[in-house]
Amino acid sequence: MMISCAIIDDEYPARMLLKSYIAKFPHLKLIGIFKSPLEVLPLLQEGQIDLIFLDIQMPDISGVEFLRAFHLKKTMVVITSAYPEYALEGYQLDVIDYLLKPFAFGRFAQAVRRAGERIQLREGKPTSIVKEEVVREQEYIIVKADHKTFRINTADILFIEGLREYVTFHCLNQKLISLESLKKLEETLPKQSFLRVHKSYIVNKNQVKTLYGNQLQMHNTSLQIPIGSSYRDMVKKTLF
Repeated sequence: MMISCAIIDDEYPARMLLKSYIAKFPHLKLIGIFKSPLEVLPLLQEGQIDLIFLDIQMPDISGVEFLRAFHLKKTMVVITSAYPEYALEGYQLDVIDYLLKPFAFGRFAQAVRRAGERIQLREGKPTSIVKEEVVREQEYIIVKADHKTFRINTADILFIEGLREYVTFHCLNQKLISLESLKKLEETLPKQSFLRVHKSYIVNKNQVKTLYGNQLQMHNTSLQIPIGSSYRDMVKKTLF
């Protein structure tokens, strides 16, 4: 199932990051890269594009204004923005996902998966709604920390560090310390995304950047994650 897509963003680094992410999916066909939604409008109106990755703040017309003005019923929209305040309005305009910059590849992959599921539903293929809801529940975990209850997107977790009866969730934009067992988390976190690499560390597979000696370098942080000797062969086989 090929999905034709386009990038609409006025910032060069953002366009290149999205291009590199899209290239990792064989079923995504990049039709074009545009600085303004007005440039791609003819292709959208002709129905040549299934999915667009749309920025919010652009000079000619904002992403939200564009969606309000042109009802893209045949085109799926993923908003990519550094501004969280537009998220509610974005979902009201029926976007399939809202990616808050800077987002990691794992979070981008979730948006691509949702696009595929939306197409399957449109084409009447046997996609279980119950199964979809179960998958979506696994995208988040509930963390109790600092007398509050947090709903954390699993894709935003870089790694989890254990210290006796506590664990620290190192996330893209925050750090949470919770009374929890690392062993219990290893059993409950989705195994397709998380891996125990040390007696004191669980990492998000999608956030691993490089392997250097007995350490892992994660995206968006300078911290080095040690690999336990009993985990080394498994880590290399699974991640590299």
